Amino acid sequence: MRTPDADFIIVGSGPAGVSAAFPLIAAGRRVLMLDAGNDAGWEDESRSARVLGSNLESLRADDGSSPKLQTPVARGILERFRRESGITGDGFTPVASLVRGGLSNIWGAQISYLDAEDIAGWPIDIELLQRSYERVSQRIGISTNADLTAGANSASILPLGATAAHVLHRHEIAKPADGSFRLFPAVNAILSEARPGRAACDLRGDCLYGCPSGAIYNSRQDLLALQKSPHFRLLDNMRAISLTSNAGWTIGTADGSSFSAPRIILAAGVLGTAALLADLLPIGGEGLRLLNSPTLAIPLLSPARLLRSATATHSLAQLGLSLRYGERASEYVTGAIYEVGSLPAQSFVNRMPLGRKAGRAAFETIAGSLLVATIYYPGDQCRSYIHREAAGKGMTVRGGFADGFDTRAKDLKRRLRREWKRLGLVPLPGASLAEPGIDAHFAGTLPMGAAGPFGTSADGELNLHPGLHVVDGSVLPDLSSKYITMTIMANADRIAHRLAQTEANPAL
Repeated sequence: MRTPDADFIIVGSGPAGVSAAFPLIAAGRRVLMLDAGNDAGWEDESRSARVLGSNLESLRADDGSSPKLQTPVARGILERFRRESGITGDGFTPVASLVRGGLSNIWGAQISYLDAEDIAGWPIDIELLQRSYERVSQRIGISTNADLTAGANSASILPLGATAAHVLHRHEIAKPADGSFRLFPAVNAILSEARPGRAACDLRGDCLYGCPSGAIYNSRQDLLALQKSPHFRLLDNMRAISLTSNAGWTIGTADGSSFSAPRIILAAGVLGTAALLADLLPIGGEGLRLLNSPTLAIPLLSPARLLRSATATHSLAQLGLSLRYGERASEYVTGAIYEVGSLPAQSFVNRMPLGRKAGRAAFETIAGSLLVATIYYPGDQCRSYIHREAAGKGMTVRGGFADGFDTRAKDLKRRLRREWKRLGLVPLPGASLAEPGIDAHFAGTLPMGAAGPFGTSADGELNLHPGLHVVDGSVLPDLSSKYITMTIMANADRIAHRLAQTEANPAL
């Protein structure tokens, strides 16, 4: 019998993978992590190369996607996945990564926490999840935006942009009587004070271009700490392509290598994990149900801020918001408000009905008074399914919206217009509903606590395949409208603590 290469093999170096690794190595378990990428990055590139791209990628025609997905860094990550994964979309944009650190290279970094009501149907204890939230928060570092002119005295703060601060002040003066709409300073995984190996945010607005200072959390940073442990080993350029059951499990990689362990932890992202499990799951004609969040983007003008000077700040979310639209626990939307002046100008200039030179001049004149709100619906408002190709090679994600969603979306816009008016904001033409997938908030393919062939246990172990555990968004039973990366990391931490306590004796 082949000697196992480790006690646990983790597939994927993104936020879920590293979050699962820490509790296991702390308990003395031997962990092997297989990474489809390597440690080559863009940190040492010049600013012009990061902003424009080595082949001037940033000057390509606007494809209508989020500004963060049009930067050279994002284009490189997404194009590699599209080229090598064998996953395509039909009415759906597959957003995933095959590089070191996964989507934490280009994530929005906004932090949200689920509460007991959000996980009422999950087979886990909210207190355990909250403990994991605390551990992850301490590890990655988070900061809250604040209006520093108002005398904020917390240590973990970053300056709120002037236009965002103006809007928040308007909200606090006249909050809605029914409490259905909330507006608050956003919390982001970005440092306001330096840590070893990571500088504090320098407020240069480079957030979408790889953050060379390391202020924004990226799971690549955690790998440096993990590699200091004698129980952890990381192998580069090992894209997992197959899983075989024997005395434990063996993983085959694209270069012909194989690795075995009693237990495998899949942290390859919802799409990557589905592709790796395709031959082990009975995915029939209906396909594998995928939850994702319908996403609405709304440009807003603050007339009171026209021609006013901007405040130096980061280009992540400035404000968070939520709006309840129904009586059920899940019937609320969340979102974020960004200051446009700190976002890539080209994405907005390209959408103006003006020439490039005139468009840029107009943008620079009004940018300080412009905001963009992104709104996320809960995942049950989409109807997306992962299908296997007839020839057995490759997968297609077919996207769509739930029945009646158009009516709910129109009602939401009406409710929001009332709130924008109260805040002194004018919605501008150009509001758009993104194609399913653009949000990259994916969940629910292998839900914890579900019976049947696609279900998993509270520890993310597949019902059909003991020894295979999933810790990425695949196992979240449902998808609220809240940002989910923090919950994915906390759940991976929770599962790994459980496995560290119940599995074999620590390696010698």
